[in-house]
Amino acid sequence: MKKKLLIIGGGFAGFWSAISAVRQSREIQKRGEVEIILVDPDNNVTIRPALNELSLEGLSFAMDRYLKPLGVHQILGKAEKISPEKNEVIVYTTNGVIILSYDYLILATGVSLNAPDLPGFQHTFNVDSFASAQRLENHLVELAEKEFHEEGASTIIVVGSEFTGLETVTGIERNARTIQAYYSGKSAQFKIILLESESRVASGFSEECRQYIQEVLASKNIEVRLNCALTIIGPASVLLNNGTRISTRTVIWTKGLAASFLTKFLKGPKDDLNRLSVDPFLKVPAYNNVIAAGSIAHSSGDKAIASLMDCQYAQFEGRWAGHNAMNDLFGVPLKKYVEPGYIACPDLGEPLAAYENEQDKAIKKIRYRQRAAERHLNRTTIFPWQDIEATIKASYPEFPFLNNQSYTA
Repeated sequence: MKKKLLIIGGGFAGFWSAISAVRQSREIQKRGEVEIILVDPDNNVTIRPALNELSLEGLSFAMDRYLKPLGVHQILGKAEKISPEKNEVIVYTTNGVIILSYDYLILATGVSLNAPDLPGFQHTFNVDSFASAQRLENHLVELAEKEFHEEGASTIIVVGSEFTGLETVTGIERNARTIQAYYSGKSAQFKIILLESESRVASGFSEECRQYIQEVLASKNIEVRLNCALTIIGPASVLLNNGTRISTRTVIWTKGLAASFLTKFLKGPKDDLNRLSVDPFLKVPAYNNVIAAGSIAHSSGDKAIASLMDCQYAQFEGRWAGHNAMNDLFGVPLKKYVEPGYIACPDLGEPLAAYENEQDKAIKKIRYRQRAAERHLNRTTIFPWQDIEATIKASYPEFPFLNNQSYTA
C-alpha cells in the first residue's frame, strides 16, 4: 500500500513542496511507493508581491501544468480541520465534504489579512490576493468612468507603512492616472494619504532606508499622517481617531497579517503572528509526521532572526519541506534548513528625479538597480521554469536560484 504525503496549501511553499517531494522520491527510488496529494481551493499560484502593480496580467501560473504530468493528485477544496491524532484532514469541496488520511503532512496554508473589528471595514480594499487586487482595479475603473468627480473619489488612503503599504502608496497615483487616461481622458487632482498608527513610518526598516523612504514620499506629494488610526469607514468618508473626517471612496488596508487558522489544530508554541514554531528541519516538534513551511512557519534556519512572511522565504522552505518529508517517510536522514539569502527591495516607483551632486547621482543609480532587482524578482525569478524537468532540478534545497537567469513566466 502506498504511503500518502498530504500537502495543504497551494502557494509558493505548497507548490515547491510538491515539486521537491517528487524530485526526492525519485532520488531515493521511492516514487512508486508514495502518493503525493495537494489540496487548495485554487489551481493558480498568485505572484502576491506584484499585486500592487497596475497590470495584473501574468501574475499567476497554473499548478496543474506542472503537477499533473508529475503524478501529483490535486484536490480543489478548502481544508477546515486537522485531526493530527487520527492523521486526518477535513476538506470542503464543491462536491461535498471529504476526509483525507495521511502518513505525512506538510502544512503550507500561508497568511491572510487579519480583519480588525472596525465599523465599515467591508468598504476597504487590499492587495492580499488576486481577487482582491482585481476588485480594487475594478473600483478605480468605476471611479474613472465617472471622471473621479464624486465627492472623495480622487482621495486615496493607504493604511500601513511597511512593505506592502509603501509599495502601494508610492504607486497608486500612477495606477489611478493610467486608468483615468484610458477610461475618461480627463485629468483629476489626486490626493494620496498614508496613515500610520505609529509615531514614524516604516518602523521595520533601518534609519538610512527610512530617510530615503521619507524623501520619496515627499517627492510624490504623499501626505503622511502619523499616530492616526481609522475609527469608522464609510463608502464615501472615514473618521480618524483624532476626530478628523476625510472624504474618500478608496481605503487600501495593508496591516495585520496573521497565519492560517489551521494552526489552532496543532500543538506547540506559536508566535504573535500565530505562526507555528518549527525545529531546524521545519518539523512541528509535537509530531513526528508534520512539517510547516512558508509564512505559516516561525523558522530561522541558521539565522538568528526568524523568516519573514514573504514569498521568497516560502520558496526556500518549500524546497526543504518536500525533501525532508519524503526522507522522513522512508527513514532517510533529513537536511537542516539553511536560509539561502534574502533580497529585500521595496519598489517605491521611479527614484527621485533630480540630483545636485555626484553623491546624489550615485545614490540615484543605486535606487535604479534596487528597483530593477525587485522587478526581476517579482516578474522573473519568482516563477518556475517553463520546462517541467528543469523545475524539478531547481527544487533541490540548496539550488542557487537567485543567481539564475533562466526563469520565465
